Amino acid sequence: MLETQTVPPVDRQLEQNARTRYKAKIASVSPTTSRTTFEEHDSCFLGVSLENSNFTPAKLSGMVEWISRRFSRCTVLIGDSIHRLTLESTRGMAPDEALDHALELGRQFAKNERSVFDEYRDATDFTYLNCSDVQDGSDFTEFHDELRTFFDKDEAFRSSVELFGRSYHRKHSSGISEAELENRIRMSSDYFLEEFAIFSCLKQYGLPVMVYPGSFSTLSEIAMGEHPGAPDELRDLIVVSLHLKGR
Repeated sequence: MLETQTVPPVDRQLEQNARTRYKAKIASVSPTTSRTTFEEHDSCFLGVSLENSNFTPAKLSGMVEWISRRFSRCTVLIGDSIHRLTLESTRGMAPDEALDHALELGRQFAKNERSVFDEYRDATDFTYLNCSDVQDGSDFTEFHDELRTFFDKDEAFRSSVELFGRSYHRKHSSGISEAELENRIRMSSDYFLEEFAIFSCLKQYGLPVMVYPGSFSTLSEIAMGEHPGAPDELRDLIVVSLHLKGR
């Protein structure tokens, strides 16, 4: 979710034939004080970034196996509607086209990867939730408005959000103009603020732990208490970053 990386569609048969398996390990936990206690919670949510190389079936299976050993319930948060911003900025899609395509990618993920979750249902109750469904609610609007106001008023928070987007796009957006780079950074900030509002909603829904294969930057800073003006739900969220290693 936070590290959006557009990749070609996975050749599922090729990956299956290669018999690659991945083991998930903890890379970091924010706040660090929750490193030895987060497993006391019985529920979590797994953030899914669409068209991201960390969510091939084999890697997803490694994460789901890790979750099944620690949590009795897990909500699979599919980043469908927010992916439209990536499609707009990196593929030049019109807003309506980007949203339609993003929603379809979300439906495909839920359909194609169901067997990965079914394999571990004896241990964990996995349920699906689309970002688009969360964004339809009034809670999302309230959190998003709060975060937008905080972003506009607080220089430290704004700089942190923009730095993450700037670092990513300078690595993955070669050959574009400075104006286009700035546009992509602006859209990345929009992406993060929508995403953070969605995470706030899930914490409010009673999901205290977020699991994701990647780094979190600003979100980890919030969990560590560095941005006290952020919503309480974000500051109380436990963020578990996973590292995937082939075996």
